[in-house]
Amino acid sequence: MSNISSFDSKLESFKAIEIFQPLPDEKLELLISDSREIVLNAGETLFREGDPGDSMYVILSGEIAIEKENTMITRKGLGSYFGEMTLIEDKPRSATIKAITESRLLEIMKDQFLQHLASNPQTLMTVLRTVSERARENLTALDQGMKILKAEKKLNNNLQHLLDDTTNEIYIFDTESYHFISLNTRATKNLGYEKNELTQMTLFDVITNISKGNFEELIKPLLSDNVEEVAFNGYHRRKDRSNYPVEIRFKLQKDETPPVFIGMVQDISQLTELKQENKNLTFYDPLTGLPNKNLILEELNSELEQAKKVDKSVAVLLMDLDDFKIINDSMGHSAGDTLLQAAADRLKDWAPSNCRVARFGGDEFAVILSDINSESQAADTATGLLNLFKKPFLINEQEAYINLSIGISYYPLDGDDGRSLIKDADTAMYIAKAEGKNKYCHYSSDMEVQAKNKLILEGDLRKALEQNEFVLYYQPKLDLTNETIVGFESLMRWNHSSRGLVSPLDFIPLAEKTGLIIPMGEWALRTACAQMKAWLDMGFQIQNTAVNLSACQFSQPNLVEMIGKIIAETGINPENLELEITESVLLDNAESATAQLKQLNDLGIKLSIDDFGTGYSSLSYLNSFPLDNLKIDRAFVKDITCEKDAPLAKAIVSMAKALGLKTIAEGIETEEQKQVLRSIGADIMQGYLFSKPLPADEATKLLASSRLL
Repeated sequence: MSNISSFDSKLESFKAIEIFQPLPDEKLELLISDSREIVLNAGETLFREGDPGDSMYVILSGEIAIEKENTMITRKGLGSYFGEMTLIEDKPRSATIKAITESRLLEIMKDQFLQHLASNPQTLMTVLRTVSERARENLTALDQGMKILKAEKKLNNNLQHLLDDTTNEIYIFDTESYHFISLNTRATKNLGYEKNELTQMTLFDVITNISKGNFEELIKPLLSDNVEEVAFNGYHRRKDRSNYPVEIRFKLQKDETPPVFIGMVQDISQLTELKQENKNLTFYDPLTGLPNKNLILEELNSELEQAKKVDKSVAVLLMDLDDFKIINDSMGHSAGDTLLQAAADRLKDWAPSNCRVARFGGDEFAVILSDINSESQAADTATGLLNLFKKPFLINEQEAYINLSIGISYYPLDGDDGRSLIKDADTAMYIAKAEGKNKYCHYSSDMEVQAKNKLILEGDLRKALEQNEFVLYYQPKLDLTNETIVGFESLMRWNHSSRGLVSPLDFIPLAEKTGLIIPMGEWALRTACAQMKAWLDMGFQIQNTAVNLSACQFSQPNLVEMIGKIIAETGINPENLELEITESVLLDNAESATAQLKQLNDLGIKLSIDDFGTGYSSLSYLNSFPLDNLKIDRAFVKDITCEKDAPLAKAIVSMAKALGLKTIAEGIETEEQKQVLRSIGADIMQGYLFSKPLPADEATKLLASSRLL
């Protein structure tokens, strides 16, 4: 404590305080001269409960706390006075006085009180009125304080241990004054206060975004026993004035005497940061950095609003990377991700100013083409995209070729909102893919019917294997020199329960797209091998049955193991099985294909390239593949009437002979075609001239009749 003197400033301060206002200036000057001014630092105690008292104090500045048993009962500030009861009645101090902030106090001793204040009737009446009012206030405050003390004492050591043994903040506070009674260590640490500081504060000193009225509305269900707890999301303010987000669950503990509220608090700072990160993920694709479907839909709707105002058109181009699954399955998911990133980079570099590119997920990308005047602009853009992807991608030091299937929809022709246009573009893309890939399609209303039928067909296809609706048909292959049956090609047919036979052109592409071709292909292999064994057991002298392998099947990592198992289960000789693989499948990944073919060849299985010459042939790779046959595609056979019509077929036969391979000509329908192919040296023929594909029982009858002949 220290004495300070500044008479003029004291005089002005005292004149503003109610108790001194009735005194004339000369009396006030005498009181100032006779009284002592005291300065308390924050946290410093003036006197304690039970100390003797013979003076009163007037607060000139700052704020002090009146405490009972280390619990604050009330606060007092500028103009308040206390201790006057000791001047009227000789009693010890009934409370402890402690400075909350630096405070200036005027100490008035008993003699000075009687001389300067008690002799003035108005001043005396003011003091007595204050004493009376304060007595009532103090009774209420003391009663509340005692309730808090009582409640605090009931929190035993075990409960406190449980409160501290958690990562959440927990505080207990009074149901009437909302003063804190107790807080666990986590709460005090996070808030930055000492426990004794917090017990002098209320809930609303900590929660920054709820008023007393709103809080009381929030807890009404607790008070009426309608719920066990209520939740609130808000912000806590630390001692350093920083805020952090919290989620609080409030409970009312009625079995305590008196009842108390419990606040269970979770600091959700990290969760809030994660939500912000998730918000970024909500709008951007993490792999490519492109806007995703959510963001592009928002931007599309914004473009449509603008287009309506200026009478312009908007086009949506939805594109799918054809055969991406083959690369992903054969080269691995990391290679697939690299390809998607490379495709995205290529699209970013290409995109003109009126285009917005996005990744829709999987291998689908979208382009929003804004501010256009005609449909032809979208068609030109689609053509540009198809050309853009003609250049190969270098993935793991291997070239990978990717084609696109693109669907196009327009505003205002096909719809006036983003979701409708995207749906229409998706339908058109689906049709483009079904019609042969590497092309674009404009949306038209009849596509909906086609798409719906495809969807129904896909659902039926998934059930077909379980319901034994697939059958194998067998088309005979004949030796061209003596026209005897040397084997069969096994062809899958779908005998739909209500539609009858479904064309392979309708269901095979769908099976490949959905991955159902894998179990279907395994079934076909097992069925063909079992039938071949049955024919051999009947004594028919045929060499093999051929089964087509799709790109999806060929990329299976366990293909060789699976085929070996089927051969063992059915009991056929491996050389009785011939596998037909398209040229494009082999050349898409020639190195791994060579290894796969060698393993199959080592088993003794016959290997043929199907549709030879229709893709992009590579003779150097062809020489390295362990093959047995080349199949001359029907495209090189259908127009033959004489030998001069068959230069390509003749070239394929010559090349096969040079490589030590046999040739199988398919699609022979006329006697002229047969004679020409025989004359140029083809080995085996297959076609409707001799027989269409037949069910197993009819193929057996054909074998029997051929043997008799």
